[in-house]
Amino acid sequence: MTLVVSLLFDLSGMALGLFYEGVFYDNLVHFLTSFALVALAAEIDQHRGMLPLLVPGGSRALVAGAVVGFVGGGAWEIVEVSADFLFPVFIYNPPLDTVLEMAFGALGGAGGAWRTPAYLHRKALRNPPR
Repeated sequence: MTLVVSLLFDLSGMALGLFYEGVFYDNLVHFLTSFALVALAAEIDQHRGMLPLLVPGGSRALVAGAVVGFVGGGAWEIVEVSADFLFPVFIYNPPLDTVLEMAFGALGGAGGAWRTPAYLHRKALRNPPR
């Protein structure tokens, strides 16, 4: 559900030009996108037993999610800078914007990584295997 909400925010921001209307919307979208993608990846990986570092309430989950969100935010900023060279009228990315977006991406990634193991742990306690 979070991924769908994030996608709707992304698409409406592009369609309605909301990314350029202030700092809040752009940062909210970066937070939500990182949160949703990291949470989805963590949930898939936990179901497959691939991420033992994500333990409920563990600080390792926060650090891992923050790193993934920060790197993802940096990768997206590279896309924005590249698009700025191709379409200089449409893209707005001063250095402060880049720093804020990467910080909100790191916060969203940390939140997504923290939420997933806690959610899955509570879910397992409510529905024990038969």
